[in-house]
Amino acid sequence: MNSRFSSGFLAAVILSVSLTPHRAKADFHEDANDLTGAWTFHASRTVPSPADFVTLNNFSKDGTYMSSQQGDAICCPTAGPAYGVWTRTGSNQFALTFNLLLANADQSLFGTLKVHSAITLDQKSGKVSGQFDGRIEDPNENTITLVAGTFTGQRISGP
Repeated sequence: MNSRFSSGFLAAVILSVSLTPHRAKADFHEDANDLTGAWTFHASRTVPSPADFVTLNNFSKDGTYMSSQQGDAICCPTAGPAYGVWTRTGSNQFALTFNLLLANADQSLFGTLKVHSAITLDQKSGKVSGQFDGRIEDPNENTITLVAGTFTGQRISGP
């Protein structure tokens, strides 16, 4: 009986180890109820003035976020990448907060864009939609202007 237990236990361990890489890859790639991965968002700013722009976004499993945007969609000649954090807030609901540095033409700091977003994931289509609001602050953290708008997005698909 002891040898049957050992054989069965060994077979279970081997099977578990052999499936682990496949399962880890499946968990990382396109979980239908998760934002983890790379996305393209099409945003429409309504405040302070109307403007449409595109962002490329990466949601990491550890809850960190990075993004870059098309041109100077907010105010300034140069905008750096955005860095932030995200979390699940409910079924197919997520919250995102990020900051982005804004520079003048001479590359001096104009200020910081601070944004909060609410995101809804549609499990059937795999697309997201949401709204954002925030503010641009000068280097002394005084509010320069408010920003707000909406966005839609879809995953960047791979090979």
